[in-house]
Amino acid sequence: MKRVLFALCLLLPTTATAHPHVFIAASAGFYVDASARLTGLRIVWLYDAFSTLVLYDQLDLDRDGDGVLDAGDLSRIAEGETDWPPEYPGDTYLWQGGTPVALGRPQHGRARMVGDRVEVSFDLPLASPLVVTGTETSLKLFDPAYYYAYTLQTVLLPSPIPPGCRTGLRPFRPDEADERLQKQLAALSIEEIPDDPNIGARFADALRLTCD
Repeated sequence: MKRVLFALCLLLPTTATAHPHVFIAASAGFYVDASARLTGLRIVWLYDAFSTLVLYDQLDLDRDGDGVLDAGDLSRIAEGETDWPPEYPGDTYLWQGGTPVALGRPQHGRARMVGDRVEVSFDLPLASPLVVTGTETSLKLFDPAYYYAYTLQTVLLPSPIPPGCRTGLRPFRPDEADERLQKQLAALSIEEIPDDPNIGARFADALRLTCD
């Protein structure tokens, strides 16, 4: 779905900047069991109003024209946003001690409207439970090409955090070089791709889990 949304945005006239073009207010949290093992992630994406309109058009939502999305509309959104191709990591990246951690595929996907914006939520299990005692685990949400911009705003607590564990959000704080680069990226046309194929990682917030 996110790839289809990108393709459709290319066809729509807009004066918005090209990189980023889709803005997502994100929330995330860790599922940690009583043995201090990380078993999964809770992810919530709240799309900007323009991208929500694109989804309306792409999925042919609100066919009765009453301005309200019914259960079928919301089901199509949830399925489209969480039925990822095998090669797509969902713009979700997890590390422990600098080593990437393998993730599974989305589960329990749901969609709802929050005002005039689409919100999608889902669970993302780890490929296998991960012991987190005595180390730091870090989660980032970003689109490598920076067409989607994620702002991690809320730390969720989908399960109780065991004693000795704590979570913390480290927002991205741009310096002068970052601000110059962001202006350069904004000047690109929608079709242009940044020189750095992983530029989105530079601007990502980080959610950290530390257990004694």
